[in-house]
Amino acid sequence: MNITIQISDHAYQQLLSSGSRLQGTIGLINPNEGNFNAHIRHTAEDGGIHSKHIRLRHGRVSVNEKRVRLTLHIGLDEAGIIPSEAIEDESREAGGFVDDYFHHYLEITR
Repeated sequence: MNITIQISDHAYQQLLSSGSRLQGTIGLINPNEGNFNAHIRHTAEDGGIHSKHIRLRHGRVSVNEKRVRLTLHIGLDEAGIIPSEAIEDESREAGGFVDDYFHHYLEITR
């Protein structure tokens, strides 16, 4: 079976310049044609050597000198969990971690 796949100009340029694989998904238009959508990848250039993270009950927080990221995944069918309370509690925990990171990071860079 042959499938014709259409990719964006940016994805094509990435393939040519890197010479390596490109991860993504294929959305089929019909059984013989599809569109390729590249996954967004964050590299070490985004983070740097001072990157830290912690796991939370429902997610993760990561921080570096350029970015803070908080990700939560709360199942609505999870017993005994009120989503709004979980968001508040874990955001507070993440905020403390970020404050500690920047306090420590500022001491290192002085």
